[in-house]
Amino acid sequence: MTVLYDEEGAKKLAVITEIQLRQDDDKPYTWPLYVAQVRERLRCPVRLLVVCPTAQTAGWARSPIEVEAGGMVLRPAVMSPDNVPVIDDVERARALPELAVLAAPAHQDNRKVLDCLQAALDASPEDRRAFYYDYVVAKLDAEARRYWEDLMKTMEYEWQSDFAKKYVGIGLEKGREEGREEGREEGRAEALAKMVTALEDVLESRRIELAGEQRQAVRACDDPDQLAQWIVRAATAADASEVFSG
Repeated sequence: MTVLYDEEGAKKLAVITEIQLRQDDDKPYTWPLYVAQVRERLRCPVRLLVVCPTAQTAGWARSPIEVEAGGMVLRPAVMSPDNVPVIDDVERARALPELAVLAAPAHQDNRKVLDCLQAALDASPEDRRAFYYDYVVAKLDAEARRYWEDLMKTMEYEWQSDFAKKYVGIGLEKGREEGREEGREEGRAEALAKMVTALEDVLESRRIELAGEQRQAVRACDDPDQLAQWIVRAATAADASEVFSG
């Protein structure tokens, strides 16, 4: 969620971002609740932005939601490939990194869009880079993914975040090997705690609720490979069952 403020620090608008991979008939009932809860808590206008990977899902998400018979209607704003701009200029990618990340999967056939992604990652907040990388990789088809990963290797791109280097994105496997070689239980425990926190942060940002036993399993997990898998799944899952299946 993003909150916009005026020059005097007063809240002007809260934007709830919902990533919707497919049609979900429960959402017309839960989305109005999200909006009402945020409006009550922040005491400001609220806008629901739904990000969809396909035009078909976007068409469904754009349907007005009648909350009150003959009265209040919720009309989500929807972002999808048919209305995401092409970001194929390095300077524009640096100025609008989040938009460049969203544009990459939507326009993955355009290699210039993928070429600009490094600039977008460089301009992104350090604690979000690994998440953005995994989001892009999860959304690209096999051919585009190979092109993007080869490009990153050619550029010898270096993650600035130690956590990202060791556990997420392109440094994940290297980090696992380094962690095993170090063999320090204290460092391992600290790394596991960071991975648990990262997983819970991603789940919270996606508004994926865990059952009690699922949350217990996350906090009790001492397998970095399993935690890494859950983190990657959580970035694109529609619900908790997709995170923990298999």
